[in-house]
Amino acid sequence: IPSLTLVKTASPANYTAEGQMISYSYTVTNNGNIPIVGPVTVTDDKATVTCPPGGLAVGADMTCTATYTIEQADLDAGSVKNTARAHADGIDSNYDDETVTATQSPALSLIKSATPGTYDTVGQDITYSYTIKNTGNVTLSGPFSVNDNKATVTCTQPADGALSPNEEMSCTATYDVTQGDLDGASVTNKATATNGTVTSNEATATVYA
Repeated sequence: IPSLTLVKTASPANYTAEGQMISYSYTVTNNGNIPIVGPVTVTDDKATVTCPPGGLAVGADMTCTATYTIEQADLDAGSVKNTARAHADGIDSNYDDETVTATQSPALSLIKSATPGTYDTVGQDITYSYTIKNTGNVTLSGPFSVNDNKATVTCTQPADGALSPNEEMSCTATYDVTQGDLDGASVTNKATATNGTVTSNEATATVYA
């Protein structure tokens, strides 16, 4: 009775970055009672598999290999699952699948600046600029906003409504200087960015009278 079995493994078991390589190993075994003529091949729905030449004697096995390059969509999805099956001499093995899990690290950073650096008149406008950056490894959905303790911030949302890793967007606000600001000699305000689920660092800017 001819028979093939397939056992598939993946390394590493987790991934963290786009472009990371996952190595797959496929052990194909002749668990029947007659020799199996080569070539032995393995089909995988996500990778191209390479097998050694030749067939399999009774009880013998061979190891085939493949690699898969992680894409941003795999990080966003949280895992990669692929399924494989071995073939030789008209015989098909069992299906075997392997799931590799993403280590997702969502993060936002906020950088804030103020213009001008000094003020001397009541009613003078101070303009604040905010740069929101996705510093994590997964795509973050918007809308994004900035909460500032002294100003109302307007943000230009990304065209696709999301920030990919390392992608940035800009926001602006203005603040009118008061007599209290002149008397106090400086204005310091604090801000954080968020998309409702992830919150950035607290960014501050100080402008002096």
